[in-house]
Amino acid sequence: MRSSRKRASAASIASALMILSLGLTPVVSGADHLDSPVVSGKGAADITDLYVFSGPGGNGTVFVLGVNPGAGALPNSGTTFGSKIDYLIKVDTDGDAKADIKYKYNFGKPNSMGVQQFDLWRNGAWLASGLTGADSMLLGGGKTTAGLYDDPFFFDLDAFKGAVLGADNGRTFCDSGTVDFFLGLDISAIVLRVPNESLGGNGQAIGVWASTENASGTQLDQMGRPAINTVFNNAEMDQSDREQFNRTRPGKQVARGFRDHTEEVLTALGAADPAGLASVLIPDVMTFETGNSDGFLNGRRLADDVIDAELGLVTDGAITTDCVDNDSDLSSSWPFLAPANS
Repeated sequence: MRSSRKRASAASIASALMILSLGLTPVVSGADHLDSPVVSGKGAADITDLYVFSGPGGNGTVFVLGVNPGAGALPNSGTTFGSKIDYLIKVDTDGDAKADIKYKYNFGKPNSMGVQQFDLWRNGAWLASGLTGADSMLLGGGKTTAGLYDDPFFFDLDAFKGAVLGADNGRTFCDSGTVDFFLGLDISAIVLRVPNESLGGNGQAIGVWASTENASGTQLDQMGRPAINTVFNNAEMDQSDREQFNRTRPGKQVARGFRDHTEEVLTALGAADPAGLASVLIPDVMTFETGNSDGFLNGRRLADDVIDAELGLVTDGAITTDCVDNDSDLSSSWPFLAPANS
């Protein structure tokens, strides 16, 4: 560990997350937690993070999709999935930022114990049924589960406010008061493992993103790489850009000006080659090579320090770390996430 961490109080965690939702941080906030008012008001539709990495042995790909930021701790985030929300993991296999493969989860209403039945579909074909908190095998190979887990995201928000925003809070990065504001928080997570042959085989270049949609197919939230919406669509106290971004599918993001806006923000932040970096970040699709165990920017592993990587990228190395390490007791085997906090 780089430094000792203090557990933030429940009140300070909630305050920090509300700051994220209000868009007061112009460089980095949560990965995708509480990124716009609409999804912030319904935690079950609010994507927190998306992870894509090579499974043990290298012959399978693992997807992890989180929702319900601060599950059970914030008033709008419960501990179950929405029964009127579709959860989709989308895969592009030919580089056109359009989904060639769609894994869609539907959840039923929770019973008295909070357990939900779910079904999983791939491109309209049924793959599995199951119950939250238990493993289910997929037709044709693979495995899935869903339930409440520790939030693997980690970030020192107070230090960011002091070092970057100029808040008079006595904090800076890597000082003695380093705090992970996400320590002790939970999310509702879907974990899916599929054979690489179902994605085109080992060495296949794919693009991945996730979305939540209502019963009529209206997109509520979407995410590829971490922090894109919270960083680059951040007009102070005006969340219209974030709302539009959440509702815009990757294939239409360039035409609607999001790449140009990202380039403007990168230029203001002093990034090297803003145009080139913007062309990588928009469309907002996480790129991954199946069978490749490297981490971010090749997909994203659960313990990857994406905040450090992105701080360095957007500031051209002026800021390289927030000195917060992964705090989750992650596993190298299924289901990889740490258990929920008691």
